[in-house]
Parts: sequence; structure tokens; C-alpha cells
Amino acid sequence: MIIRSASTDDYGAIGDLLVRAYAPSRMAPEAPYWAALRDSAGRAVDAEVWVAEMDGQIVGTVTWAGIGSGQREVSRQGEAEFRMLAVDPPAQGRGVGSALVQAVIERSEREAYQAVVLCSAEWMTSAHRLYETCGFHRVPELDWTPVPGINLLGYRLLL
Repeated sequence: MIIRSASTDDYGAIGDLLVRAYAPSRMAPEAPYWAALRDSAGRAVDAEVWVAEMDGQIVGTVTWAGIGSGQREVSRQGEAEFRMLAVDPPAQGRGVGSALVQAVIERSEREAYQAVVLCSAEWMTSAHRLYETCGFHRVPELDWTPVPGINLLGYRLLL
């Protein structure tokens, strides 16, 4: 498995992967978040979009947001944040999510951040187990509701 920065040629595949991975969310088809999931180019303006690749195929993605990124939603000074971690459903259970989280942690450590934070939708229970296995802890004060019916749960890992 290779974790690398996404290229502009990857953006369409990343958007499609995110839509497949978020399909269980039961978001309405007209929900604006679907467009946000597809907008890798928009995220890459002020954050880093990474992909996990296996056998030449993109099987996962994550957006890493450091200080100054407009993609940050809940992080404070000294904290890195990641968003939109997704693994293509056929590749789930093969260590892709764990590898992406480890890449986020390693990058955050190299940049001397004190912690990494994220928010995850209530329905993403497999992701919650992954984050807890990687050492993240629930931080209820980071919980928030961006739109009615979508409740996000906060997690933090102290570095």
C-alpha cells in the first residue's frame, strides 16, 4: 500500500470513493454535503488531500488540515485535524483506514502538533472503533451538529 498526495487526476476517483463510502449515511440525495465530498479540488486549496493506493487503484483517502487551513472545523491552536477519511467499501477490513490514520499521526508529529482531532458521524461505528484502536479518545465538547439530523462526535489523540 502506498499513501501519497493526491494529484488533480485523482480528484474524480476520490469524489466517487467518498460517495460510495458515505452511502450508508442516509443523507438526502439533495444534501449539499454530497457536493462537498466530491470537491477534492476545493479541499486541496488549503489542506492536503491524500490517497491510499493498492495495486494501482485508489482505495482510500483523507484530508489533513494543519494550522491556517480553512478545512479545520474543531481544532484549536496546536492541533492538527483530519476530515473525510474514507475507504472504498470493497477494500474495507484490509488495513487501509489504519494506514491513513497512521500517516496523519506521523505527519502531525513531524510538524510538532500537540494533538490530532477529528469529528465523525454517529453512524460511522467502524470508524469509531478504528480511531479508538489508534489511541483517540472521545471528546464530547467537540461534538456538533452542522445540519439538523447530522450529529458529529469529536475525538482527540494527544501526541
